[in-house]
Amino acid sequence: MENSQHAKEDLAATNRRFWNDHGRELFKQQWVLDMSKKIGDALSNSVQWMGVRGRSEGGSPVKLLDYACGPGMVSNTLLGQFDIIRGIDISETSVASYNEMAQQSGIPVEQMHAVQGYIPPPPENTLLAAEEFFNFDLIVISMALHHIEDQAGVLSGLYERLRSGGVLVVIDLAPDAHSHNHTQGGECANHDDYHAQHKARVQHTISNHHGYGVEDMKDLLSKAGFVPGSFDYQLYPNTSPHASDISGHDFSKNFSMKPFFIAKGAKE
Repeated sequence: MENSQHAKEDLAATNRRFWNDHGRELFKQQWVLDMSKKIGDALSNSVQWMGVRGRSEGGSPVKLLDYACGPGMVSNTLLGQFDIIRGIDISETSVASYNEMAQQSGIPVEQMHAVQGYIPPPPENTLLAAEEFFNFDLIVISMALHHIEDQAGVLSGLYERLRSGGVLVVIDLAPDAHSHNHTQGGECANHDDYHAQHKARVQHTISNHHGYGVEDMKDLLSKAGFVPGSFDYQLYPNTSPHASDISGHDFSKNFSMKPFFIAKGAKE
């Protein structure tokens, strides 16, 4: 049990360090920008599918939590759908980029801002115990679950922060038994064989290398407490470029096209 806890903490610390050191550079890479656009388009087209109440319905403010928010792609995409948006990220650099984006867009801090942290938070993090970080209508975690060791703990923690009837949306890589690999330099290499030979630094930030199928996500969300009948899974095949080598800080040199999915579950 103690070793398991150390593994969770070590992976979290590794991710925090990696995204603090390389996040700004990585998020500017063209393949990341292309991937973000594809995910953003998919999110925009899935607003009705998510089933979140509209702002025009009155009552309490409609709230979004963008978990592992990075520089704010999800928040920016869904901005018009919510009265209040909060971001949480383990990386201080990512939080700074998120808040800079919001400020430059003229969005008031009261409406949209991010803080450094993670779920479930340590006891000393009293900020995430505040009411503003609970009772969300929608929580989105995009392209981050495969970087998390304690996936069940995180999903359960996010469940607790939804209002009754609120929805969690998970966006991540899907399994691909027939992956097509591409390189910008014209070379072609098998993604898994490449990693077997080169211990790329990014691999040390990842807990799941194979993607999540329908049954994987159904099981994870069910164990976290989500209503089984509310589960749905939309597959977007072979559209998400996935970095395979950053050892020389050239994040764009090698990547393989991976399918991604959007899954959802609702709180009782």
